[in-house]
Amino acid sequence: MVGKREPVVTGVDGSESALRAVRWAAGEAVRSERPLRLVHACVPPGHDYPNLEVTAAEVREAMWATGARRLEAAAEVARTSAPSLEIEAGARSGDPRALMVDESWRAAVVVVGSRGLGGAGRLLLGSSGLALAVHGHCPVVVVRGDRTRSGPVLVGVDDWGGSAAAVRFAFQEASTLGVPVTVLKTWPEVESSDSAVARELYLRSLKKHIDHVAADFPQVVPECLVVRGRPGRVLLEYGERAGLIVVGTRGHSGFGGLLLGSAGQDSPGQAPCPVAVVRPGAVPAFGIRQQKPLSAKGDRT
Repeated sequence: MVGKREPVVTGVDGSESALRAVRWAAGEAVRSERPLRLVHACVPPGHDYPNLEVTAAEVREAMWATGARRLEAAAEVARTSAPSLEIEAGARSGDPRALMVDESWRAAVVVVGSRGLGGAGRLLLGSSGLALAVHGHCPVVVVRGDRTRSGPVLVGVDDWGGSAAAVRFAFQEASTLGVPVTVLKTWPEVESSDSAVARELYLRSLKKHIDHVAADFPQVVPECLVVRGRPGRVLLEYGERAGLIVVGTRGHSGFGGLLLGSAGQDSPGQAPCPVAVVRPGAVPAFGIRQQKPLSAKGDRT
């Protein structure tokens, strides 16, 4: 007997950025034939309010009521995008970053907006997205920009160990979207070897790795590019023509550190399309990942 498929999970906080993420997540759920799970984090009050005519209990009730309204509004947005979509919604008590990391144990993909009501928009990811990139257990998509997804899936390749999962996820997405994949590897500007020979060696090695992945996705047309330049600048340039950018979170040439704010690197904060972050340990959706039991304490679904 086949169990229930892992959902596409998205965070809801009432912001327009979060609603854009809901729309994107709804489309992803439909394409991958998965349910959509909407999650709202209720941050509990830390003390009573003796000087006010309200109690901490009343504040908590108002907090849960606000969460319920935001979830219902998000569900309406998702239904507008996909009327037949299976939707589960739940409010959970706790820090939104920790809760979304916990949700990632049971998700195929976690989708978040780039900025929330709290104004957290750190570099590319925002605080919740940054926490997920570092600690999440599944691919994370940060929805940026207002345009709909069109164009190829662009995946940045660093060292293969840190990029293999990102490449496979990129092929998965391209397969469901019916678009090609552009695989991009940067060539260090400081390298002084013969340019034609060096580029050919990089390209040959890249194609060898990509051919193994492409064999599992015969309907996806791949293009491999080796470009000399700084990773952030090159990624942004090619990202202008992409519908989705996919990267890993570690490596030597810079795609991973780029996301986490390494000094001296170009930040892709102006990326005009959604960006997927895939940790090496975050097995793509069709893989088997160790499951963490969900504690129901403090949750309302």
